[in-house]
Amino acid sequence: MPLVSRLVRPTGLAAALLGALLPLGGRAALAAAPQTLRPGLWDYALQSRRGNGPEMNLAQMLSAMPPSARPQIEAQLRRQGMRLDAHDGLQICLDAKSVAAGHPPLHLAGHCNVSWKHPDAADWSFHYACTAPSADGHGTLHIASPTAYSSAYEVSAAQGPVSGQAQAHWVAASCGGLPPMRDPG
Repeated sequence: MPLVSRLVRPTGLAAALLGALLPLGGRAALAAAPQTLRPGLWDYALQSRRGNGPEMNLAQMLSAMPPSARPQIEAQLRRQGMRLDAHDGLQICLDAKSVAAGHPPLHLAGHCNVSWKHPDAADWSFHYACTAPSADGHGTLHIASPTAYSSAYEVSAAQGPVSGQAQAHWVAASCGGLPPMRDPG
């Protein structure tokens, strides 16, 4: 979620990114049969908008931050099973346990309650409410194949409303040392 501006502190950007990952599971997604995502390394592209502001991708969000904040953001992302690639795109790691969980995992910061609806093998919708930090949102997730999914989301948070969409594509079976994404708890 791009709640990013020149004034955003590193923790704000990380929270925004994690929020953006939420619908896309912001964590990734998997469906019950027959659509199941492959475990491994995934490229994750997101576009989001804060309020009525311009739509921004992750590279634009990062360029709006002071360079000194980047190492903190990268460390926080890595602890959550994410990393920036050479072009400021995002990569996530889904392990077999995440994929076998039976519902799309979301990564949300704070204490959250999530409800899922699964109308068919490829589509999911979700709603969540979180405290510490306070946020709530909803969205949809579509699994196109075991190697591709997309999502759209809307979030209400203290920093204001955020909306966006994301596309994820499987890259490799190995996560190359990146730890798998985990739901908090």
